[in-house]
Amino acid sequence: MKHHVVILGGSYGGISALRKLQSDPNILITLIDRHPCHYLQTEGYELIAGDTYFSNTIVNLSSLCANYPNVTFRHSTVREIDPKQKRIFLEEGEESYDTLIIAMGCVTKRFECDTQVYHYSSGAKSLRGALKLNRFFQDELYKRLESDRHAKENFNIVIGGAGLSGVEIAASMQHFFNRYYRSNTLSCETLNIHLIASRESVLHGMHPKIIKITTKRLKSLRVKIHTHCRIAAIEDHEAVMTNGEKIPFDFMIFAGGTTANPALKDFEADKNRKGQILVDDSMRCPAYSNLYVIGDAAELKDRQGNILPPTAMTAMGSGTLAAENIINTLDAKALKKADLRIEGIAIALGGKYAAVDIKFIRFSGYPAYLTKKLIEKMYKWPLWWLAYRGFKKIENCRI
Repeated sequence: MKHHVVILGGSYGGISALRKLQSDPNILITLIDRHPCHYLQTEGYELIAGDTYFSNTIVNLSSLCANYPNVTFRHSTVREIDPKQKRIFLEEGEESYDTLIIAMGCVTKRFECDTQVYHYSSGAKSLRGALKLNRFFQDELYKRLESDRHAKENFNIVIGGAGLSGVEIAASMQHFFNRYYRSNTLSCETLNIHLIASRESVLHGMHPKIIKITTKRLKSLRVKIHTHCRIAAIEDHEAVMTNGEKIPFDFMIFAGGTTANPALKDFEADKNRKGQILVDDSMRCPAYSNLYVIGDAAELKDRQGNILPPTAMTAMGSGTLAAENIINTLDAKALKKADLRIEGIAIALGGKYAAVDIKFIRFSGYPAYLTKKLIEKMYKWPLWWLAYRGFKKIENCRI
């Protein structure tokens, strides 16, 4: 009987694990996700800024899985995981497994005052979130175009969190509005984006040169950066900062950190303060030898024991490692130890401008933008091709 591996989550990590496991003919794979598509989050900021269609930021999971004879996709929501009985309870039905990979990612950490804020978004970590932001901007621009009253009003957006997500959202939004005003020669008041950084700078922890490049770019776009402060409270559409400053806003975006997927809240395992599951150096959950946790759902570390930030690169590396160790276990071979690292990072900074940090090389501007696009296409195009092949198989079965 073939070994049944269930992967929860069609994320960067989940897809990487699937592609590695499918090469073993002795393994049957079931991929489960509540969304029908793999969202290319690294390209979500172009979607926010209206520079691409949402169809360019997704890969259909059903078609992708159909490309492989030993892979099945289930479009359903996970309700409960029972590792002792090796069963997963879904919104519709259930699924048993021999080995489980949890790749359910993380979500934007919600601010305590969410219920007090009428116009807010929890960032762009999901396709729904990115589309909500894009629609909001389009609607706001339309109101300004049609109404003299709206055209004479300033519009204020507060972004809580100046990490990678907050910076990319701020730069993309501000560039979007700046370009719109210029191209339509509008005579109206401006958009004020307030980016809130709890530390002394944006992108805390990154290389000083990248921080300097990013700060200069944000200021040239007219993004207002507030450092050494956090949002303490919300009062009548004013963000009250820990330093006493009050910032009026019309829309608020929360990008200040992440927390574990709510579906894992009741899963019994050792977790960190973010709710991420603690794993050993082979990506296994210590309490269960047949259960692996990868990507943002796990606390990932490098060889020196430093906690790695959630990125597509670390998710993919952990997914491939988990798949290799499952295959090694079936072949009675020793498990491989993790050697996860971030080889580089590319940051979108509005329009055809980016910053790239690859080992000892750091550069910005249009060349960095082209580099970022090349990296994205090298990942996306093979998946699109595989999904197209799977789609053709589905179509042939219908004939």
